Amino acid sequence: MSELPSSAATPSLADFAQAQARIEQLEQALQLAHQAKKVADERMAYYANYLTEGVVLLNAEGKVLLLNKPFCEFFGVSDSAGQWLQRPVAELSAAIGLCCDQSQQLVREFEAVVQSGQPSYGKQVHLTNGRILDRDVVPLQALEVGSTNVLLRYRDITSQHQAAAELQAMSRIPEQNPNPVLRFRKNGELLFANAALRGLRDSLDADSLALVWQSLLDAATQALATNAPQTLEIAFGPRLFRVKVMPFAAEEYTNLYLQEITEQREVELQMANQRQFYETILDELPVEVVMLDAEQRYLYANPYAVPNAEARTWLLGHTITEFCQRYQYPLTLAEQRVRMFEEAQQDEQLVIWDDITPHPDGVRCHQRHYKAIAGPDGALQFMLGYGLDITDRVKAQQQLLDEQKFTQQVLDTIPSLIYVRDAAGNLVFRNHAMRQLQEFRPYRAKAAQDANSIVAREEREYTAADAHVLATGEEIKKEDPYTLPSGEVLWFQTIKRPLRRPDGAMEVLGVSTDITDLKAATEAAEAAAKARENFLANMSHEIRTPLNGVLGMAGQLAKTNLNERQQELLKVIRSSGQHLLGILNDVLDMAKITSGKLEFEQTAFNLCDSMGQAVEPLALLATEKGLEFKGTPLRESCPNSWVVGDPFRLNQILINLVSNAVKFTERGTISVGGYYVGETETHLTTEFRVTDTGIGIAPDKIDRIFEGFTQAYADTTRRFGGTGLGLSISRVLVEKLGGLLKVESEVGRGSTFSFTLTLPKAEAPRAKKEDVVDNGSLAGRRILLAEDNEINRDVARLMLEEWQVQVDEAPDGLVAVEMHAANAYDVILMDIQMPNMNGLEATARIRQHPNAVRAQVPILALTANAFRADNELYLAAGMNDCLAKPFEEDALYQKLVDLVASAAQTARSYDLTSLRELARGKQTFVDKIIRSFLRNIPETVQELRLAAGDSNWTRVAELVHHIKPNLVQLGVEGVDEAVKQLEQARHPGSSETRLAAIAHLTTRLDRVVQELPSELSSEEA
Repeated sequence: MSELPSSAATPSLADFAQAQARIEQLEQALQLAHQAKKVADERMAYYANYLTEGVVLLNAEGKVLLLNKPFCEFFGVSDSAGQWLQRPVAELSAAIGLCCDQSQQLVREFEAVVQSGQPSYGKQVHLTNGRILDRDVVPLQALEVGSTNVLLRYRDITSQHQAAAELQAMSRIPEQNPNPVLRFRKNGELLFANAALRGLRDSLDADSLALVWQSLLDAATQALATNAPQTLEIAFGPRLFRVKVMPFAAEEYTNLYLQEITEQREVELQMANQRQFYETILDELPVEVVMLDAEQRYLYANPYAVPNAEARTWLLGHTITEFCQRYQYPLTLAEQRVRMFEEAQQDEQLVIWDDITPHPDGVRCHQRHYKAIAGPDGALQFMLGYGLDITDRVKAQQQLLDEQKFTQQVLDTIPSLIYVRDAAGNLVFRNHAMRQLQEFRPYRAKAAQDANSIVAREEREYTAADAHVLATGEEIKKEDPYTLPSGEVLWFQTIKRPLRRPDGAMEVLGVSTDITDLKAATEAAEAAAKARENFLANMSHEIRTPLNGVLGMAGQLAKTNLNERQQELLKVIRSSGQHLLGILNDVLDMAKITSGKLEFEQTAFNLCDSMGQAVEPLALLATEKGLEFKGTPLRESCPNSWVVGDPFRLNQILINLVSNAVKFTERGTISVGGYYVGETETHLTTEFRVTDTGIGIAPDKIDRIFEGFTQAYADTTRRFGGTGLGLSISRVLVEKLGGLLKVESEVGRGSTFSFTLTLPKAEAPRAKKEDVVDNGSLAGRRILLAEDNEINRDVARLMLEEWQVQVDEAPDGLVAVEMHAANAYDVILMDIQMPNMNGLEATARIRQHPNAVRAQVPILALTANAFRADNELYLAAGMNDCLAKPFEEDALYQKLVDLVASAAQTARSYDLTSLRELARGKQTFVDKIIRSFLRNIPETVQELRLAAGDSNWTRVAELVHHIKPNLVQLGVEGVDEAVKQLEQARHPGSSETRLAAIAHLTTRLDRVVQELPSELSSEEA
């Protein structure tokens, strides 16, 4: 402590007193200041509690100088605001409960401001109760020099935030609007276009967009200029929009709102078209149509009701009575119409009546109708009236009555029976002839009580025929016997057809003509025809059978070592046999032609190749004769010669013509050619010509050469041989095929035969590898040969043994059945005509064998038949294939190979491939079809056997026709021909072949019924 200067005066007692007084003044002033500060602090705290903002003031040491009530409420501070004064900020942070991240926030914010000395504003604080606060942190100069306080201020901005969010969501509405919206500034600048408008704009090309955009700008400019909304329609390509233009003059912009009306316009157009359509119908309707209101005033009348346009215009708004008064109709007419109006209004039913209307041409009769149309409230809204001019109908009805009387007289005069039966079998109409025959009804009703009597069978036939017509709607034509009490049998040819009555009921119209005498004559003629047919069949059999032996043995003999002389003799034998076979075929063809049984196949083949192969052997024959043979193949002028037809018959024509040319030409040339003529999309036309340098034909002899069994000259047969049938058959074949056989000839210079044919085109098949004949395919096979002719058995056995086949022989069908029962065979060769049991019956017995595999042994029919249709009967009886005698070795071999191969592939008697494809993998559908088949077919099979046993072939045909779709659906194998024959069983035919077909079909179905359950799913089996 420094010493006082020596010059300083020593303080006096007064100075101390004065100083003491000064100190007391200062202390009082300080106390007053503290009191004022306390009051100020309390007042500040008081006012702070009334702020809407939360406030906390911290000093430089981080102690709370000020804390208001809103802060405590914002942050969930439990203690009152006054209790926090002079407490550390860390304690306050720890007391915060409504902000999960606020525990250290006050401390960090305080420290950050103290260090930086910089304020922070507008930071958002999210509370756990969903409220949002806006926080400002501000440094403040403290009263103490060099000290800084920190003020934290919180404002609740939850409502502002929510309002802003809502405003933002609302701002997105135009953009999300599915209708196009856009805004133009006054100067044409595009201010806004939503997504819908942008997508619409992008769908147009540049030129179209420019036009549309200019239209929108013009509308916006005009609306803003007039300060008035505008409405227009603008097309964006195929889409039409209604545009509402709303101007905002003060803001100098225009909003355009687009709404698509494409569908609306289409609907309006459709409604307009529909309205026009109905109006056109009503205007053109040849019926009087009017509409009236509840006061009986006319609202509408079509031209047919009131033809005059001026009168129609007057009519609207006038009543029924006023209408009748205007046209001076009787008052009773108006009264009647008013009465009908009231009745229709009251009963709410269609009212119908007839009235008589005066007319310049005489009175007209009308059938009037009133129909009340009620409104939504149930009150009468309109009355629809329409009328039909029935004057002509009334007259026609009278005429009809007169005609009916006349028709009845005519029908009663006709000797044929004319009648109508309803579905219950009752006669609802009969003419006089039928009424006369009905006199025998009492007798027939009594006789029919015996179910086995002839009359009962006849009545069942009549009933079955009626039922068939009603069930199928098909017309049938049949011959019916009618037994009289005397035992005499009348025969009627009956035509029955469905007759639908006006009420929809189906009845049967029958017309029966007495053909008793004609029947006797027909039976005699049929007997003669049958005798001729049997003769031809027997002749064919009796000639072909030994001929088969001759040619067969000649073929076997040709395989032995022969000297030159023996070979020449063998050649003569084979040539003579083939010549005899050709004559037989010509005679049979002529018989078929005269009997109308000439048959034509329809198969796809190459016309050029087929004709070339047919002529090839004759070309060799011509060369051997020393003739020059020239050929022009069809393919030179026609690259694609695939057609549909009968290649056998076409070859037969050409072979006959070329054979004649070779026969009648001693020297020179034979030319054969096929030529393209023309074609369409579906058909090909070709010409074939055969030219020779032979003896020629005189002009007066040309017509004779086409007559059967006729030659041009008397010595022709002696000189050249032949039957004279070749050209006759060829002409018929050409004509049957739609062509004409022509001939040009000159005696001594030769002849030219030509014909032109038009045939349907066919697609050329895909190329495939030719089958290679394997001569060892039959080795070790066991075959049963059923043949009554010993020589033919020898021929067949020699052929079979050469192929290393084990052969068992049966001389008749009965032995064949017994041998089949005792042994298993790979194939059976079955002759048709045999003693004791024929081939058809033997086949039926074999197919009924209890062993399913044994029952389906392949059977090849060896036939000497005269007609190809017989082969279809054999297939229907259950045979697998046919081979005509005499047959070539190669043909027999190939048939046997095919049958053995097919037998190996056939494991079941049905094929469900088509059914499974139809089911598309749904086994439940397959099970349903199979169960239906198993449930119904056994009963049908029993009915078939009973009907066949009663010779009720009409019923057989109905049953087979009924189950045919089921057989196709399940792919039942080997019954197609049987079904085909039995469907025709209602027509005359052989009972023997039908019984064989029935046996085959029912046996096959029995086997299918046995095997099918294995196809059911496990839960159904």
